[in-house]
Amino acid sequence: MKNNIKIGITIGDANGIGPEVIIKTFLEYKEIRNTTLIIYSSIEIIQYYIELLKFKLTFNIINSIDYAIMGEFNVFPISNNNFKITPGLPSKESGQLAYQALYKASEDVVLKKIDAIVTGPIDKNTIQNAKFSFSGQTEFFTNIANKNNSLMLMARDKLKVGIVTNHIPVKKISNSINSEKILNKISLLNDSLNGDFKINKPKIAVIGLNPHSGDNGLIGHEENQLIKPAINESKRQKIHTEGPFPADGFFSSGSYKNYDAVLAMYHDQGLIPFKMLSQNQGVNFTAGLPFIRTSPDHGTAYDIAGKNLSNAISFKNAIELAKHIFVNRK
Repeated sequence: MKNNIKIGITIGDANGIGPEVIIKTFLEYKEIRNTTLIIYSSIEIIQYYIELLKFKLTFNIINSIDYAIMGEFNVFPISNNNFKITPGLPSKESGQLAYQALYKASEDVVLKKIDAIVTGPIDKNTIQNAKFSFSGQTEFFTNIANKNNSLMLMARDKLKVGIVTNHIPVKKISNSINSEKILNKISLLNDSLNGDFKINKPKIAVIGLNPHSGDNGLIGHEENQLIKPAINESKRQKIHTEGPFPADGFFSSGSYKNYDAVLAMYHDQGLIPFKMLSQNQGVNFTAGLPFIRTSPDHGTAYDIAGKNLSNAISFKNAIELAKHIFVNRK
C-alpha cells in the first residue's frame, strides 16, 4: 500500500473562507502533514491571505504533481487573469477561478495523479458557466465519473446521514422520489458503509418524507407507496434496513444511535439534525464514485470572510476522512 497519499485541495471561492480554512488547517493541525497535500489555487490568493491575516506560512510552488513534497504546503498554480480579491463579496471572476481549480483537480483525480480530492466551498451561482451547469459539486463529480447516481453522505464519527435528493427545490421533492431511486440510494449507502467505512452488516434507518412519516396515509401516501416497498426490496437483497421513521422523533429521541447510518429523503431533513449533532465538525463525502471526494460541511461564509473568524476543524476532518477511506479501499 502507498504510504504517501496525495490529496488535491481546491481553493473554492477566493472571496469566501475557503483559502483561510485551508491555510489554518495546515498551520493548526500538523498531523495532516504526513500526507502530500496539493492546493489548486492561484499564487496571488495564497499570498493575499497570508499577508491579510498575518499567517506564518511558506509554500512550495509546483508545476507537476511529481514535485509535490510531503509535509509542505504545495501550491499548483491556477491562472488568476488579474482577478481582484474582495473578501465577503461574490463575483463572477472568483467563481470562474474556483471552477478552474476544480476542473484541474478533478482531471488529476480521474487520471489518478492524486489519490483523493477535498473541495473548498464554492458559490453555486458565480461558478456557473458553459461547462459547469450543476446545482453543486456533488452533481459535478457524479457527472465527470460518468455515473448516473451517487450519494451525498454526511459523516462525523459514528453519525452518518445520506440524502435521497440533493440540491432541488422543496416543491419538487415529492415528484423526485420513487421506489427505484430510494432502493438505489439504500444500496449505495450499504456498499459505502461496507467498503469505505469497513462496517460489517451495517444497520440502516430510513426516514419518511411526511410529518409523522405519513401517519399511515393520513398525511401523505409516499411512505406506503414508495418508501416501504423500497425498504422491503432492500431486505430481500439482504440489506439490514428499518423504517420509515418520523424525522423529528427519530433524531430528537436519539434513535439514530442504534444505526450505522440514516437515509433521509431530502437535504434539510438530513442536514439540519446532522449539523446540529456534529456541531459543524462533519464532512460531506460523495459515495458511489470510483475516486474519493470529500469537503467540509460548510459554505463560503461570506459574512466572516477575511476576518480570521473561521474554524478549520471541518476541513481538517475532510482531509482525515479522505485518507481513512483511501486506506479502507486499499
